[in-house]
Amino acid sequence: MAISAVASALPRAAAAAGVPGYEQGRLSTMSQKSFENLRALTDQRIDEIRATPNMTLPWDAIVRYVSADGDDDANGMTPETAWKTLGKLTYNNLHPSSRSTVKYVLFRRGDIFRGTLKAVEGVTYSAYGEGPKPCIYSSPENGADPSKWTKAPGTDNVWYYHIGNSDVGTLVFDGGRAHAIKIVPKHHTNGVEFTQQYNGLSFTNGYKDLAFDLHFWHDYQKTSFEPHATGSGNLYLYSKGGQNPGERFRSIEFNVRKHGVSVGTSSNVHVDNLCIKYVGSHGIGAGTANGLKVTNCELGWIGGSIQYENEPSAVRFGNAVEIYGGCDDYVVSNCYVYQVYDAGITQQCTANHLVTNVIYQKGMRYTHNVVENCNYSIEYFLSRVPAENPSRMENFLIDNNIMWNSGYGYCQQRPDGTTGAHIKSWRNGCNRATGYVVRDNVFARGKEMLIEISSGLMNPDGSDSMPSLSDNVFIGSEGQRLGVVNQGTAVERKYDANGVAKLCENYAENTFLIYKEPRRKYSLSIVPPGPHKER
Repeated sequence: MAISAVASALPRAAAAAGVPGYEQGRLSTMSQKSFENLRALTDQRIDEIRATPNMTLPWDAIVRYVSADGDDDANGMTPETAWKTLGKLTYNNLHPSSRSTVKYVLFRRGDIFRGTLKAVEGVTYSAYGEGPKPCIYSSPENGADPSKWTKAPGTDNVWYYHIGNSDVGTLVFDGGRAHAIKIVPKHHTNGVEFTQQYNGLSFTNGYKDLAFDLHFWHDYQKTSFEPHATGSGNLYLYSKGGQNPGERFRSIEFNVRKHGVSVGTSSNVHVDNLCIKYVGSHGIGAGTANGLKVTNCELGWIGGSIQYENEPSAVRFGNAVEIYGGCDDYVVSNCYVYQVYDAGITQQCTANHLVTNVIYQKGMRYTHNVVENCNYSIEYFLSRVPAENPSRMENFLIDNNIMWNSGYGYCQQRPDGTTGAHIKSWRNGCNRATGYVVRDNVFARGKEMLIEISSGLMNPDGSDSMPSLSDNVFIGSEGQRLGVVNQGTAVERKYDANGVAKLCENYAENTFLIYKEPRRKYSLSIVPPGPHKER
Protein backbone atom coordinates (compact mmCIF):
# COMPACT_ATOMS: atom_id res chain seq x y z
CA MET A 1 0.00 0.00 0.00
CA ALA A 2 1.29 3.44 -0.91
CA ILE A 3 1.94 5.56 2.17
CA SER A 4 -0.25 8.34 0.80
CA ALA A 5 -3.11 5.85 0.99
CA VAL A 6 -2.28 5.20 4.64
CA ALA A 7 -2.49 8.89 5.50
CA SER A 8 -5.80 9.28 3.70
CA ALA A 9 -7.24 5.97 4.92
CA LEU A 10 -7.62 7.20 8.49
CA PRO A 11 -10.26 9.85 7.76
CA ARG A 12 -12.11 7.30 5.63
CA ALA A 13 -11.85 4.72 8.41
CA ALA A 14 -13.17 7.19 10.96
CA ALA A 15 -16.10 8.08 8.74
CA ALA A 16 -16.85 4.43 8.00
CA ALA A 17 -16.87 3.64 11.70
CA GLY A 18 -19.68 6.13 12.22
CA VAL A 19 -17.66 8.67 14.19
CA PRO A 20 -20.17 11.43 15.05
CA GLY A 21 -19.39 14.93 13.82
CA TYR A 22 -16.41 13.81 11.77
CA GLU A 23 -15.31 16.77 9.72
CA GLN A 24 -11.97 18.05 8.50
CA GLY A 25 -10.56 20.84 10.62
CA ARG A 26 -12.60 20.01 13.71
CA LEU A 27 -11.94 17.97 16.83
CA SER A 28 -13.73 14.62 16.63
CA THR A 29 -13.70 11.39 18.61
CA MET A 30 -11.81 8.49 17.08
CA SER A 31 -13.22 5.00 17.42
CA GLN A 32 -11.38 1.96 18.70
CA LYS A 33 -11.80 0.40 15.26
CA SER A 34 -10.22 3.35 13.48
CA PHE A 35 -7.28 3.35 15.89
CA GLU A 36 -6.73 -0.38 15.34
CA ASN A 37 -6.98 0.13 11.58
CA LEU A 38 -4.28 2.77 11.62
CA ARG A 39 -1.96 0.51 13.59
CA ALA A 40 -2.59 -2.34 11.14
CA LEU A 41 -1.87 -0.02 8.21
CA THR A 42 1.32 1.14 9.91
CA ASP A 43 2.50 -2.43 10.49
CA GLN A 44 1.77 -3.24 6.86
CA ARG A 45 3.84 -0.24 5.81
CA ILE A 46 6.74 -1.38 8.03
CA ASP A 47 6.62 -4.83 6.42
CA GLU A 48 6.77 -3.20 2.99
CA ILE A 49 9.81 -1.11 3.94
CA ARG A 50 11.58 -4.18 5.32
CA ALA A 51 10.83 -6.07 2.10
CA THR A 52 12.12 -3.37 -0.29
CA PRO A 53 13.85 -5.18 -3.19
CA ASN A 54 17.44 -4.63 -4.26
CA MET A 55 18.16 -1.63 -6.44
CA THR A 56 18.82 -2.11 -10.15
CA LEU A 57 22.37 -1.11 -11.04
CA PRO A 58 23.60 0.33 -14.32
CA TRP A 59 25.10 -2.28 -16.62
CA ASP A 60 28.55 -0.71 -16.33
CA ALA A 61 28.47 -0.13 -12.56
CA ILE A 62 31.75 -0.53 -10.71
CA VAL A 63 30.83 -2.53 -7.59
CA ARG A 64 32.48 -3.99 -4.52
CA TYR A 65 30.78 -6.76 -2.54
CA VAL A 66 30.99 -7.44 1.20
CA SER A 67 29.84 -10.58 3.03
CA ALA A 68 30.28 -11.99 6.52
CA ASP A 69 32.29 -14.94 5.19
CA GLY A 70 34.31 -12.92 2.69
CA ASP A 71 38.05 -12.22 2.68
CA ASP A 72 39.64 -8.77 2.93
CA ASP A 73 42.56 -10.09 0.87
CA ALA A 74 40.23 -10.85 -2.06
CA ASN A 75 39.44 -8.28 -4.75
CA GLY A 76 35.82 -7.67 -3.69
CA MET A 77 34.70 -7.49 -7.32
CA THR A 78 32.20 -10.39 -7.25
CA PRO A 79 29.99 -12.04 -4.63
CA GLU A 80 32.40 -15.00 -4.72
CA THR A 81 35.40 -12.77 -3.98
CA ALA A 82 33.68 -10.44 -1.50
CA TRP A 83 35.47 -8.47 1.18
CA LYS A 84 34.67 -9.21 4.81
CA THR A 85 34.82 -6.15 7.07
CA LEU A 86 33.74 -2.53 7.21
CA GLY A 87 37.37 -1.55 7.74
CA LYS A 88 38.19 -2.56 4.18
CA LEU A 89 35.89 0.13 2.77
CA THR A 90 38.42 2.96 2.83
CA TYR A 91 38.83 5.82 0.39
CA ASN A 92 42.01 4.28 -1.01
CA ASN A 93 40.28 0.96 -1.72
CA LEU A 94 37.21 2.53 -3.32
CA HIS A 95 38.99 5.26 -5.34
CA PRO A 96 42.11 3.61 -6.77
CA SER A 97 42.06 5.79 -9.89
CA SER A 98 39.79 8.09 -11.81
CA ARG A 99 39.07 5.31 -14.32
CA SER A 100 37.94 2.72 -11.77
CA THR A 101 36.21 4.74 -9.08
CA VAL A 102 33.80 2.51 -7.19
CA LYS A 103 30.23 3.79 -7.23
CA TYR A 104 28.47 0.97 -5.36
CA VAL A 105 29.27 -1.12 -2.29
CA LEU A 106 26.80 -3.96 -1.75
CA PHE A 107 26.40 -5.94 1.47
CA ARG A 108 25.02 -9.47 1.47
CA ARG A 109 21.54 -9.77 2.87
CA GLY A 110 21.18 -11.67 6.12
CA ASP A 111 24.68 -10.76 7.32
CA ILE A 112 25.73 -8.65 10.31
CA PHE A 113 28.68 -6.27 10.11
CA ARG A 114 29.96 -4.77 13.37
CA GLY A 115 31.64 -1.40 13.69
CA THR A 116 31.27 1.89 11.83
CA LEU A 117 30.89 2.28 8.09
CA LYS A 118 32.94 5.34 7.08
CA ALA A 119 31.26 6.61 3.93
CA VAL A 120 33.21 7.75 0.88
CA GLU A 121 32.06 10.60 -1.33
CA GLY A 122 29.97 9.58 -4.32
CA VAL A 123 29.41 5.98 -3.19
CA THR A 124 26.06 4.21 -2.80
CA TYR A 125 25.88 1.56 -0.07
CA SER A 126 23.14 -1.02 -0.54
CA ALA A 127 22.23 -4.74 -0.50
CA TYR A 128 22.55 -7.83 -2.69
CA GLY A 129 21.27 -11.36 -2.46
CA GLU A 130 18.10 -12.54 -0.75
CA GLY A 131 16.66 -12.36 2.77
CA PRO A 132 16.50 -9.61 5.39
CA LYS A 133 18.42 -6.36 4.98
CA PRO A 134 22.14 -6.55 5.81
CA CYS A 135 22.79 -5.15 9.29
CA ILE A 136 25.37 -2.72 10.61
CA TYR A 137 25.72 -2.86 14.40
CA SER A 138 27.99 -0.56 16.36
CA SER A 139 27.66 -3.06 19.20
CA PRO A 140 31.03 -4.88 19.17
CA GLU A 141 29.63 -8.29 20.14
CA ASN A 142 26.70 -10.25 21.48
CA GLY A 143 27.18 -10.13 25.24
CA ALA A 144 25.01 -13.16 26.01
CA ASP A 145 28.05 -15.16 27.10
CA PRO A 146 28.00 -16.17 30.79
CA SER A 147 31.79 -16.46 30.92
CA LYS A 148 32.17 -12.72 30.21
CA TRP A 149 30.04 -11.60 33.16
CA THR A 150 31.50 -11.46 36.68
CA LYS A 151 29.68 -10.86 39.96
CA ALA A 152 30.63 -7.41 41.24
CA PRO A 153 32.35 -7.42 44.66
CA GLY A 154 30.12 -6.61 47.64
CA THR A 155 26.81 -7.19 45.81
CA ASP A 156 24.28 -9.95 45.29
CA ASN A 157 22.66 -8.77 42.06
CA VAL A 158 25.21 -6.67 40.18
CA TRP A 159 27.39 -8.14 37.43
CA TYR A 160 30.09 -6.47 35.37
CA TYR A 161 31.21 -6.88 31.77
CA HIS A 162 34.44 -5.41 30.41
CA ILE A 163 33.16 -3.56 27.35
CA GLY A 164 35.87 -0.88 27.12
CA ASN A 165 35.97 2.90 27.30
CA SER A 166 33.56 3.92 24.53
CA ASP A 167 30.52 4.90 26.55
CA VAL A 168 27.48 2.62 26.29
CA GLY A 169 24.09 4.33 25.88
CA THR A 170 21.96 1.30 26.67
CA LEU A 171 21.84 -2.48 26.41
CA VAL A 172 19.18 -4.13 24.24
CA PHE A 173 18.08 -7.60 25.25
CA ASP A 174 16.72 -10.34 23.00
CA GLY A 175 16.33 -8.09 19.98
CA GLY A 176 14.25 -5.47 21.81
CA ARG A 177 12.21 -7.50 24.28
CA ALA A 178 13.67 -5.25 26.96
CA HIS A 179 16.32 -2.57 27.32
CA ALA A 180 18.43 -1.20 30.14
CA ILE A 181 18.16 2.07 32.06
CA LYS A 182 21.42 4.05 32.07
CA ILE A 183 22.36 5.52 35.42
CA VAL A 184 24.16 8.85 35.07
CA PRO A 185 25.54 10.16 38.39
CA LYS A 186 24.65 13.67 39.46
CA HIS A 187 27.12 15.59 41.62
CA HIS A 188 25.80 17.73 44.46
CA THR A 189 27.46 20.91 45.63
CA ASN A 190 28.60 19.49 48.94
CA GLY A 191 31.11 17.35 47.02
CA VAL A 192 30.13 14.24 48.96
CA GLU A 193 26.62 13.25 47.93
CA PHE A 194 25.84 11.77 44.50
CA THR A 195 22.46 10.80 43.14
CA GLN A 196 21.15 8.98 40.09
CA GLN A 197 19.89 11.34 37.40
CA TYR A 198 17.13 8.89 36.47
CA ASN A 199 15.41 8.43 39.82
CA GLY A 200 17.10 10.72 42.36
CA LEU A 201 18.30 7.87 44.56
CA SER A 202 21.78 7.79 46.07
CA PHE A 203 24.79 6.92 43.95
CA THR A 204 27.45 7.87 46.47
CA ASN A 205 28.64 4.23 46.60
CA GLY A 206 28.83 3.76 42.85
CA TYR A 207 27.64 0.48 41.35
CA LYS A 208 26.71 -0.83 44.81
CA ASP A 209 23.79 1.60 44.75
CA LEU A 210 22.23 -0.02 41.67
CA ALA A 211 18.96 -1.39 43.00
CA PHE A 212 16.55 -2.11 40.13
CA ASP A 213 16.44 -4.72 37.43
CA LEU A 214 18.40 -3.87 34.26
CA HIS A 215 19.70 -0.55 35.57
CA PHE A 216 23.37 -0.12 34.66
CA TRP A 217 26.35 2.17 35.10
CA HIS A 218 29.35 2.27 32.77
CA ASP A 219 32.71 3.18 34.31
CA TYR A 220 34.03 4.45 30.99
CA GLN A 221 36.28 7.26 32.23
CA LYS A 222 37.55 8.90 35.38
CA THR A 223 36.02 12.31 36.02
CA SER A 224 36.76 14.98 38.59
CA PHE A 225 33.19 14.95 39.94
CA GLU A 226 32.75 11.19 40.05
CA PRO A 227 35.25 9.83 42.59
CA HIS A 228 34.00 6.25 42.32
CA ALA A 229 34.83 6.25 38.57
CA THR A 230 38.21 4.78 37.63
CA GLY A 231 37.88 4.43 33.86
CA SER A 232 38.08 0.66 34.16
CA GLY A 233 35.84 0.11 31.12
CA ASN A 234 33.58 -2.16 33.15
CA LEU A 235 29.83 -2.00 32.68
CA TYR A 236 27.84 -2.83 35.82
CA LEU A 237 24.34 -4.26 35.41
CA TYR A 238 21.74 -5.11 38.05
CA SER A 239 20.10 -8.47 37.25
CA LYS A 240 17.17 -9.57 39.39
CA GLY A 241 17.64 -12.62 41.54
CA GLY A 242 21.37 -12.51 40.97
CA GLN A 243 21.00 -14.14 37.55
CA ASN A 244 24.01 -14.08 35.27
CA PRO A 245 22.87 -11.83 32.36
CA GLY A 246 24.67 -14.06 29.89
CA GLU A 247 22.46 -16.97 30.94
CA ARG A 248 19.29 -14.92 31.32
CA PHE A 249 19.19 -13.56 27.72
CA ARG A 250 19.78 -15.00 24.26
CA SER A 251 21.28 -11.75 22.98
CA ILE A 252 22.70 -8.63 24.60
CA GLU A 253 23.73 -5.76 22.33
CA PHE A 254 25.60 -2.66 23.51
CA ASN A 255 24.89 0.85 22.16
CA VAL A 256 28.56 1.85 22.05
CA ARG A 257 29.41 5.51 21.43
CA LYS A 258 30.02 5.28 17.69
CA HIS A 259 28.09 6.10 14.52
CA GLY A 260 26.58 3.33 12.46
CA VAL A 261 27.47 5.20 9.26
CA SER A 262 29.83 8.16 9.50
CA VAL A 263 29.38 10.51 6.53
CA GLY A 264 31.33 13.50 7.80
CA THR A 265 31.51 16.11 5.04
CA SER A 266 31.42 13.62 2.16
CA SER A 267 28.95 14.65 -0.54
CA ASN A 268 26.63 12.51 -2.66
CA VAL A 269 26.53 9.54 -0.29
CA HIS A 270 23.55 7.22 -0.68
CA VAL A 271 22.67 4.72 2.06
CA ASP A 272 20.03 2.27 0.84
CA ASN A 273 18.39 -0.92 2.07
CA LEU A 274 20.52 -1.35 5.20
CA CYS A 275 19.46 -2.12 8.77
CA ILE A 276 21.41 0.02 11.26
CA LYS A 277 20.94 -0.82 14.93
CA TYR A 278 22.50 -0.80 18.41
CA VAL A 279 24.35 2.50 17.97
CA GLY A 280 25.30 4.80 20.86
CA SER A 281 25.84 7.97 18.78
CA HIS A 282 24.04 8.60 15.45
CA GLY A 283 22.74 5.89 13.16
CA ILE A 284 23.87 7.98 10.17
CA GLY A 285 25.82 11.07 11.15
CA ALA A 286 26.93 13.87 8.80
CA GLY A 287 28.31 17.37 9.06
CA THR A 288 27.90 19.88 6.25
CA ALA A 289 27.27 17.52 3.35
CA ASN A 290 25.34 17.84 0.09
CA GLY A 291 23.41 15.10 -1.65
CA LEU A 292 22.97 12.77 1.33
CA LYS A 293 20.21 10.25 0.59
CA VAL A 294 18.91 7.62 2.99
CA THR A 295 16.34 5.29 1.44
CA ASN A 296 14.62 2.00 2.25
CA CYS A 297 16.52 1.61 5.53
CA GLU A 298 15.62 0.39 9.00
CA LEU A 299 17.18 2.30 11.91
CA GLY A 300 16.43 1.24 15.47
CA TRP A 301 17.79 1.37 19.02
CA ILE A 302 19.91 4.44 18.44
CA GLY A 303 21.71 6.79 20.84
CA GLY A 304 21.96 7.30 24.57
CA SER A 305 25.73 7.59 25.00
CA ILE A 306 27.37 10.51 26.80
CA GLN A 307 27.87 13.48 24.48
CA TYR A 308 29.90 15.50 26.96
CA GLU A 309 30.60 15.72 30.66
CA ASN A 310 29.01 18.81 32.16
CA GLU A 311 29.02 19.07 35.93
CA PRO A 312 26.84 18.38 37.84
CA SER A 313 25.83 15.69 35.35
CA ALA A 314 26.60 14.48 31.83
CA VAL A 315 24.55 15.09 28.67
CA ARG A 316 23.44 12.22 26.41
CA PHE A 317 22.67 12.29 22.69
CA GLY A 318 21.93 10.21 19.58
CA ASN A 319 19.81 10.65 16.43
CA ALA A 320 18.92 8.10 13.75
CA VAL A 321 19.81 10.33 10.75
CA GLU A 322 21.50 13.70 11.26
CA ILE A 323 22.92 16.58 9.24
CA TYR A 324 24.77 19.03 11.47
CA GLY A 325 25.55 22.13 9.42
CA GLY A 326 24.60 23.11 5.90
CA CYS A 327 23.14 20.82 3.26
CA ASP A 328 21.58 20.71 -0.19
CA ASP A 329 19.45 17.84 -1.53
CA TYR A 330 19.06 15.89 1.73
CA VAL A 331 16.56 13.02 1.44
CA VAL A 332 15.24 10.48 3.95
CA SER A 333 12.60 8.33 2.28
CA ASN A 334 10.83 5.01 2.77
CA CYS A 335 12.61 4.26 6.06
CA TYR A 336 11.45 2.70 9.31
CA VAL A 337 12.90 4.55 12.32
CA TYR A 338 12.21 3.55 15.93
CA GLN A 339 13.46 3.55 19.53
CA VAL A 340 15.78 6.56 19.29
CA TYR A 341 17.03 8.44 22.35
CA ASP A 342 16.82 11.83 20.64
CA ALA A 343 15.57 12.56 17.08
CA GLY A 344 14.53 10.18 14.35
CA ILE A 345 15.42 12.55 11.47
CA THR A 346 17.10 15.94 11.84
CA GLN A 347 18.94 18.82 10.23
CA GLN A 348 20.36 21.29 12.72
CA CYS A 349 23.16 23.68 13.55
CA THR A 350 24.06 25.96 16.44
CA ALA A 351 26.61 28.61 15.48
CA ASN A 352 28.53 30.96 17.76
CA HIS A 353 29.88 34.47 17.43
CA LEU A 354 32.99 33.19 15.64
CA VAL A 355 30.91 32.01 12.66
CA THR A 356 30.67 34.62 9.93
CA ASN A 357 29.25 32.64 7.02
CA VAL A 358 25.55 32.04 6.48
CA ILE A 359 24.43 28.44 6.93
CA TYR A 360 22.06 27.29 4.19
CA GLN A 361 19.96 24.17 4.47
CA LYS A 362 18.26 23.47 1.14
CA GLY A 363 16.19 20.73 -0.39
CA MET A 364 15.33 18.66 2.71
CA ARG A 365 12.76 15.96 1.88
CA TYR A 366 11.49 13.60 4.56
CA THR A 367 8.90 11.44 2.83
CA HIS A 368 7.09 8.11 3.09
CA ASN A 369 8.71 7.09 6.40
CA VAL A 370 7.36 5.38 9.50
CA VAL A 371 8.84 6.92 12.67
CA GLU A 372 7.84 5.79 16.14
CA ASN A 373 9.01 5.91 19.73
CA CYS A 374 11.59 8.65 19.28
CA ASN A 375 11.70 11.68 21.54
CA TYR A 376 11.41 13.81 18.40
CA SER A 377 10.21 12.16 15.21
CA ILE A 378 11.66 15.10 13.26
CA GLU A 379 13.82 17.84 14.79
CA TYR A 380 15.30 20.94 13.21
CA PHE A 381 16.85 24.21 14.32
CA LEU A 382 19.14 26.94 13.04
CA SER A 383 20.88 29.58 15.11
CA ARG A 384 20.52 33.32 14.57
CA VAL A 385 24.28 33.86 14.11
CA PRO A 386 25.44 35.95 12.34
CA ALA A 387 22.84 38.42 13.57
CA GLU A 388 22.99 40.69 10.55
CA ASN A 389 22.41 37.86 8.07
CA PRO A 390 20.82 34.85 9.78
CA SER A 391 21.06 31.33 8.47
CA ARG A 392 18.07 29.91 6.63
CA MET A 393 16.21 26.87 5.34
CA GLU A 394 14.79 26.65 1.84
CA ASN A 395 12.49 24.09 0.17
CA PHE A 396 11.79 21.85 3.16
CA LEU A 397 9.21 19.08 2.65
CA ILE A 398 7.75 16.74 5.31
CA ASP A 399 5.33 14.58 3.38
CA ASN A 400 3.40 11.29 3.69
CA ASN A 401 5.00 10.06 6.93
CA ILE A 402 3.35 8.08 9.73
CA MET A 403 4.62 9.11 13.17
CA TRP A 404 3.67 7.33 16.38
CA ASN A 405 4.29 7.89 20.07
CA SER A 406 6.76 10.77 20.33
CA GLY A 407 8.35 10.81 23.77
CA TYR A 408 7.52 7.16 24.49
CA GLY A 409 9.77 4.10 24.61
CA TYR A 410 13.51 4.06 25.12
CA CYS A 411 13.69 7.88 25.23
CA GLN A 412 11.57 8.02 28.39
CA GLN A 413 14.67 7.67 30.52
CA ARG A 414 15.73 11.17 29.44
CA PRO A 415 15.94 13.71 32.29
CA ASP A 416 14.11 16.33 30.17
CA GLY A 417 10.92 14.33 29.85
CA THR A 418 8.66 17.18 28.76
CA THR A 419 10.13 18.12 25.38
CA GLY A 420 9.05 15.32 23.04
CA ALA A 421 7.13 16.10 19.83
CA HIS A 422 6.65 14.73 16.34
CA ILE A 423 8.06 17.92 14.79
CA LYS A 424 10.38 19.88 17.09
CA SER A 425 11.84 23.24 16.09
CA TRP A 426 12.63 24.62 19.55
CA ARG A 427 11.56 28.11 20.55
CA ASN A 428 14.84 29.82 19.86
CA GLY A 429 13.50 32.69 17.77
CA CYS A 430 15.37 31.54 14.66
CA ASN A 431 14.51 28.97 11.96
CA ARG A 432 14.03 31.34 9.06
CA ALA A 433 12.39 29.26 6.31
CA THR A 434 10.90 29.52 2.84
CA GLY A 435 9.21 26.84 0.75
CA TYR A 436 8.37 24.86 3.91
CA VAL A 437 5.57 22.28 3.42
CA VAL A 438 4.08 19.78 5.90
CA ARG A 439 1.37 17.69 4.25
CA ASP A 440 -0.35 14.28 4.24
CA ASN A 441 1.26 13.08 7.48
CA VAL A 442 -0.20 11.20 10.44
CA PHE A 443 0.85 12.48 13.90
CA ALA A 444 -0.40 9.77 16.26
CA ARG A 445 -0.04 10.29 20.00
CA GLY A 446 2.63 12.21 21.83
CA LYS A 447 3.60 11.90 25.46
CA GLU A 448 3.94 15.67 25.87
CA MET A 449 2.74 17.40 22.69
CA LEU A 450 2.19 16.66 19.02
CA ILE A 451 4.16 19.38 17.23
CA GLU A 452 6.24 22.48 17.95
CA ILE A 453 6.91 24.68 14.93
CA SER A 454 8.13 28.15 15.82
CA SER A 455 10.21 30.98 14.41
CA GLY A 456 10.85 34.55 15.48
CA LEU A 457 12.39 35.58 12.16
CA MET A 458 10.52 36.80 9.12
CA ASN A 459 11.95 36.28 5.65
CA PRO A 460 13.59 39.16 3.72
CA ASP A 461 10.44 39.55 1.61
CA GLY A 462 8.31 40.00 4.75
CA SER A 463 6.72 36.55 4.66
CA ASP A 464 6.64 34.39 7.76
CA SER A 465 8.71 31.25 8.29
CA MET A 466 5.81 28.91 8.97
CA PRO A 467 5.04 25.90 6.77
CA SER A 468 2.11 25.23 4.54
CA LEU A 469 0.26 22.74 6.76
CA SER A 470 -2.40 20.67 4.99
CA ASP A 471 -4.13 17.30 4.85
CA ASN A 472 -2.44 16.05 8.00
CA VAL A 473 -4.14 13.84 10.58
CA PHE A 474 -3.55 14.63 14.27
CA ILE A 475 -4.45 12.12 16.98
CA GLY A 476 -4.17 13.13 20.63
CA SER A 477 -5.88 13.11 23.98
CA GLU A 478 -8.36 15.88 24.62
CA GLY A 479 -6.84 18.50 26.89
CA GLN A 480 -3.21 17.48 26.32
CA ARG A 481 -0.65 19.87 24.81
CA LEU A 482 -1.22 20.26 21.10
CA GLY A 483 1.98 22.29 20.98
CA VAL A 484 2.99 25.35 18.99
CA VAL A 485 2.55 26.43 15.38
CA ASN A 486 3.05 30.16 15.04
CA GLN A 487 5.35 32.95 13.91
CA GLY A 488 6.80 35.18 16.62
CA THR A 489 6.63 34.51 20.33
CA ALA A 490 5.62 30.87 20.80
CA VAL A 491 2.01 30.43 21.91
CA GLU A 492 1.14 27.09 23.50
CA ARG A 493 -2.12 25.42 22.44
CA LYS A 494 -4.08 22.65 24.08
CA TYR A 495 -5.55 19.75 22.17
CA ASP A 496 -9.14 20.81 22.60
CA ALA A 497 -11.78 22.58 20.52
CA ASN A 498 -10.34 26.01 21.28
CA GLY A 499 -6.74 25.06 20.52
CA VAL A 500 -7.72 23.32 17.29
CA ALA A 501 -9.86 26.30 16.26
CA LYS A 502 -6.91 28.64 16.79
CA LEU A 503 -4.67 26.46 14.67
CA CYS A 504 -7.32 26.19 11.97
CA GLU A 505 -7.51 29.95 11.62
CA ASN A 506 -4.43 29.60 9.43
CA TYR A 507 -4.34 25.85 8.78
CA ALA A 508 -7.91 24.69 8.24
CA GLU A 509 -7.22 21.74 5.96
CA ASN A 510 -6.22 19.24 8.64
CA THR A 511 -8.02 16.56 10.64
CA PHE A 512 -7.96 16.41 14.46
CA LEU A 513 -9.07 13.23 16.23
CA ILE A 514 -9.30 12.34 19.90
CA TYR A 515 -8.23 8.80 20.66
CA LYS A 516 -9.66 6.72 23.48
CA GLU A 517 -7.06 4.46 25.07
CA PRO A 518 -7.68 1.05 23.48
CA ARG A 519 -7.59 -2.26 25.27
CA ARG A 520 -4.51 -3.21 23.28
CA LYS A 521 -1.95 -0.60 24.22
CA TYR A 522 0.47 0.71 21.65
CA SER A 523 2.27 2.91 24.12
CA LEU A 524 5.77 1.57 24.75
CA SER A 525 6.10 3.42 28.01
CA ILE A 526 8.37 2.60 30.90
CA VAL A 527 6.99 2.30 34.38
CA PRO A 528 9.90 3.43 36.56
CA PRO A 529 12.05 1.96 37.79
CA GLY A 530 11.70 -1.26 35.80
CA PRO A 531 12.84 -1.99 32.24
CA HIS A 532 10.79 -1.29 29.17
CA LYS A 533 9.05 -4.16 27.37
CA GLU A 534 8.12 -3.94 23.73
CA ARG A 535 4.76 -5.00 22.38
